[in-house]
Amino acid sequence: MLYLAEVPDSIRYLESRLEEISEKTGTIDAVAGRDEGLPIQELLERVDTLEANINFRRTVNYERGDSSSGFDAHMEEHVNARLNLTMRAMANQAPAEGAILVSRVKIPKPKPFCGARDAKALENYIFHLEQYFKATNTVTEEAKVTLATMHLSEDAKLW
Repeated sequence: MLYLAEVPDSIRYLESRLEEISEKTGTIDAVAGRDEGLPIQELLERVDTLEANINFRRTVNYERGDSSSGFDAHMEEHVNARLNLTMRAMANQAPAEGAILVSRVKIPKPKPFCGARDAKALENYIFHLEQYFKATNTVTEEAKVTLATMHLSEDAKLW
């Protein structure tokens, strides 16, 4: 039971926890809004600035009657290439620290079980299969049974 004298202490504790959580969310928001040290908003502003510069140069060249369309085409290619690189970099951001993409890891297959009447060999076979299932993210029992029977050989296949 909570007494009235303990209520202010509980409120102070909750307020301190709320401040800690808001600081952590501020840090997370700051990190989430960055790509290679630059805020995403700043990257978008840079792209807009480059596009505005190209449009301005086109207008000036058109008014002057210059035939520098080669330069314009080159600048447009350059801006589009940088824009594409920026968009790809944002789309392919690395996963959280310490995470390894499973598609890049070569997972060794478990050694086949030959049906030896040895408890240790059977335990090792089952252990290696379980590790293989975790690494390959095999979830369904049907898939596990199918994979396990594929790694049986000799007398063990006859069981």
